[in-house]
Amino acid sequence: MKLLAIVTLLCCFAAALAQVAVDEREQEARILSVYHGLDPLPPRATALCGLPPVGGQDGMPVTFSVQIDAETVSANAFAVEISSGEVVTPLCATLRPAIEPLELRTVLLIGPFSPEDAVPVGVEIVAGLEDRSGNSLIGLRGEVVTPLSSGPSLVFAERFAPDAAGLEGECPEESAQAVLLTWEGGVTGPQGADLAETQRTAMTVLLEDGDRVNPILLADDDPDNHVIACIAESSPATRVTVEAGFFHDPGDDPNPETGIDVIATGIE
Repeated sequence: MKLLAIVTLLCCFAAALAQVAVDEREQEARILSVYHGLDPLPPRATALCGLPPVGGQDGMPVTFSVQIDAETVSANAFAVEISSGEVVTPLCATLRPAIEPLELRTVLLIGPFSPEDAVPVGVEIVAGLEDRSGNSLIGLRGEVVTPLSSGPSLVFAERFAPDAAGLEGECPEESAQAVLLTWEGGVTGPQGADLAETQRTAMTVLLEDGDRVNPILLADDDPDNHVIACIAESSPATRVTVEAGFFHDPGDDPNPETGIDVIATGIE
C-alpha cells in the first residue's frame, strides 16, 4: 500500500511539473504576426523615427505577445529575410503610433523589403530588443508573413475593467468591461474612414454565459492597430469574432473573417 501511495504521489508530481512546463511555454514571449502592410509607404512616414522623408519604402508591423521596452527598439535589432535570399536591416523601427500605455506591443518596420519581385518571408530579432520586464527577445522569429494583398486579422485580445488605468474615458458609463483588440496592422473603415456602426455590428463577442453580443461602442479610434470594444454585459468576454470586409488597413485591404480568444490578465 505504501509503495502504491508513493507511486501515485510521484505520478501526480510529474503531472504537475508537466503542466507548469506547459504554462511556462504558453507565457513565453513570441512574435504573433508579421504584416506586410503597405508598399510603398508615404515618404513622410519615416518621420516616425525622426528621419527625413524617404520614398520607396515598405511598412511592416511586427506584433509581439509581450509589451516592448521602447528604449530598446532600434532598426539594428531586426533582420528581415526576403525571398531573394537577402537579409535586410530596416531603415526605421518604432513603436509609433501604438504607444499608449496598454499598447506597446507592435513595432513598425520601415525599409526596402520588396525590391523588384522579392517579398519579405521572415523576421528575426538579432540584437538588443527587450520586453518591459527586461527579458531579452533575441532569437525570436516570425516565419509567416501576411502578404501585401491580404487584409488584417486579429492577433491578441485582453479584457479589462472599463476604468482600468490607460482606458479612462474611452468607454461609456454603462460599460461593464472593455476588450483591447490588437490587429496585425492599423485599421479604419473603408478608405480611411472612422470606425462606425457597420464595424461595431460586424463584431460579435462571445460571453462566458454563452450569450453573443455586439459591443456598445468601438473606442480608441485612431489609425493604429488597437481598438477597444466596450461591452455592457458583465459576463466575461471569452472570444471576439469579426465578419469579413469591414476593417481596412492603410492600403485599403479589408479584413478576412477573423476571431481571437480573450485573455483576462488585464482584469483579474
